Amino acid sequence: MKTMPINNGVEVTDIDLMDDDECRELGRLVAHECVVLVRDKVPEKRLHDIHMLWGQPSRAIVYRYVGDRLLKGRHWRSVLASLTHLASAVEHVAGTTGMVRVSFERDEKGRPTGAFTNGKLDWHSDQQGYHDSQRIVGLMSLWGSKNSQTSFLCTAPVYDALDTEDRSMVDELVSVWTWDGGSMSEELIESQKEVVRYNQVPYPNMETRLLGHTVTGRPGIHFPSHSFSHFRGMSREDSLAFRDHLWQKINRPENIYTHDWSDGEMMFMDQNITLHARPTNVTEGDTRTMSRMISYLDKLFPGNGPADHVLYDGRKLDHETFAGMVDEQRRKEFYGEDTRELAGVS
Repeated sequence: MKTMPINNGVEVTDIDLMDDDECRELGRLVAHECVVLVRDKVPEKRLHDIHMLWGQPSRAIVYRYVGDRLLKGRHWRSVLASLTHLASAVEHVAGTTGMVRVSFERDEKGRPTGAFTNGKLDWHSDQQGYHDSQRIVGLMSLWGSKNSQTSFLCTAPVYDALDTEDRSMVDELVSVWTWDGGSMSEELIESQKEVVRYNQVPYPNMETRLLGHTVTGRPGIHFPSHSFSHFRGMSREDSLAFRDHLWQKINRPENIYTHDWSDGEMMFMDQNITLHARPTNVTEGDTRTMSRMISYLDKLFPGNGPADHVLYDGRKLDHETFAGMVDEQRRKEFYGEDTRELAGVS
């Protein structure tokens, strides 16, 4: 395996992607470098298998609870239907937990088969309101990718260059999140907004530390892009001012790699200290189709699997408690404020 630098990332060449040992080495590289390009083409299933060499698949807590019917009832049916619909796009690839399509193709009912519409996507990370171990997204271009782009921004070099005062602030601050309705894209349809909400910020006042790390210990910034409320203990006005101050240091050409896609390529990206965006709006038909896989790195770096708790309002909540809070909120939104007599509704 050989590497060559790209802007704030690396490209890998001379790698046998069907060799498990070489793919494990690739995973260790991705863990530290955060943005890694591989141009070699492999079957779609191999993207999943490569991630499984690195760690267990990642599923957002609410996705898991709804998908496993631990959260159920009429108030969850639309979410379950949307998750089932997204999973159906990769059903032909057996055993692909954690994988979805990012596609503008439509099924026989005219519904998009992928997680997003074909508009631009602003800077974001996956499950951005969750406190968690490092997760890696693998994005493979299947077909129709010409003339489309994805941009990647690893914040590790920015953190390293911060002055003492700014670094101290980043080290100490805790971000508080509240769902903003899906402002990362103006073109999300309602079913997609619902899925994005429960993937990113399903409950108000979820918290993450502003300082993030890779599993190799590389520090960076878990930047609060969308659905950011404030920093704990700081007014919203002051919070937004400091966030904008940081963004001026982060959003610079030297920190961004923008990839012009060709079919059959793969990009691997960290989700703890790295943001990504889609700067292009694909308007020529509905053909651009990607396969997206996300996993942890706990097979390569033991002890770095999914966190067993959520940070909320200065506390640690186990997943069952948190899921119960999300369920009660969902009931109130669906049925109205008084849901006590509806506890048995299914």
